[in-house]
Amino acid sequence: MYRTLLIFLTLCLSTLVAAGRKDPSKTPIEDSKQERHNINDKCHGLFINGERPAIAGEGVQRPLNADGTKKPYPIRPPSRPQAIWGSCDRRIRSYRMSKLDLDLCLGWNPDTEKLYPKSRGNGIKEGNCSACYYAKPDLHCVCDVKKTDDDRISMNLDGLVQVTHDGFLACFEHLGTQVSMDQFIHG
Repeated sequence: MYRTLLIFLTLCLSTLVAAGRKDPSKTPIEDSKQERHNINDKCHGLFINGERPAIAGEGVQRPLNADGTKKPYPIRPPSRPQAIWGSCDRRIRSYRMSKLDLDLCLGWNPDTEKLYPKSRGNGIKEGNCSACYYAKPDLHCVCDVKKTDDDRISMNLDGLVQVTHDGFLACFEHLGTQVSMDQFIHG
């Protein structure tokens, strides 16, 4: 009789212990490794604002007059925040979709009219850049360039935008934010 009671109590206690545990798949994993990887090796489906390269910024440049000079009021796509979006490998054999605001990674040099790596540089905003797209390994944008006829500029993102061990896009000390599949598709 005591044996049956002991077995019953053991079963009850083990059930209580099991019920009190958190589901390990729901708990966030601390990223103990601070290593970062190349986005071209660890990510797929990289886009700027969710726009595919075939439609984002191709062939867009400042209209010219008949004599080849720039028109005074160029018709350009409106400037808006530009973010790189991607689905990147995580260490637990799955993917994480995240986006990273490029103003956190790039600065604008008004003398050279180029983007350059700078933490919180607001380069996209300062350069009045829009219609950006990503074609490995370069970011291509249409920016407010006055010194040349072609408003399209390029910036190599290799080593600047990286992916963390846990699948987040990152640059400098900035981590991207996780996005859902709906946000990724609809931008």
